[in-house]
Amino acid sequence: MSALFITGTDTGVGKTFVACALARGLRARGVRVGVMKPIETGVTGAPEDALRLRAAAADPAPLGDICPYRLRAPLAPAVAAELEGEPIDVDRIATLIAQRAGSAEVLLVEGAGGLLVPIRGRTTWADLAARVSLPVLIVGANRLGTINHCALTARVAAAAGLAVRGFVLSEPSAARDESATTNAEAISALTGLRCLGVMAHAPAGDPPAPPRAVEAALGVVH
Repeated sequence: MSALFITGTDTGVGKTFVACALARGLRARGVRVGVMKPIETGVTGAPEDALRLRAAAADPAPLGDICPYRLRAPLAPAVAAELEGEPIDVDRIATLIAQRAGSAEVLLVEGAGGLLVPIRGRTTWADLAARVSLPVLIVGANRLGTINHCALTARVAAAAGLAVRGFVLSEPSAARDESATTNAEAISALTGLRCLGVMAHAPAGDPPAPPRAVEAALGVVH
């Protein structure tokens, strides 16, 4: 059994896109993959990210185990939960992660936002990942500003005692700025982390499975 916590440098940087690509790549190699999106916010109907993850992994688990907390407000989990009167039970999430990790060869856990996003009070995703001893994969958008964002995330992870397996840069939009060709090398030089892939933008509906990112991440997860 292996597990990996997928965090972003910000919201909307492609965490779910990368997690789905990794799940599909692992499945293609015959690996039994479990997925979790413990908290999803901005949910007005079905939890879209959790459903995409479940489909990519072909995870048969009940949606309540994959995504135990679904909150309407598009805010940080702690804030959304307080507004809706549904406090997050961190113990419950930690227990579910341990249970789900025991039933899959690889468990991919996707956070909401970045490591310092609060999930209850002052408890953050970094605290939860440290509690359940999950190594981290950092996802950043391949655009101007990502060097700083990735370096900050790497430092937060190190301060929390988390093992960072590397980073992946995604391209959420088709437009690319001049930094896109140099970001990965600059981040590696600054942080000492490996770039596990740069995932090109894919039109909506295309199944994400870029070979380089998946192949590199397989060696880290497995």
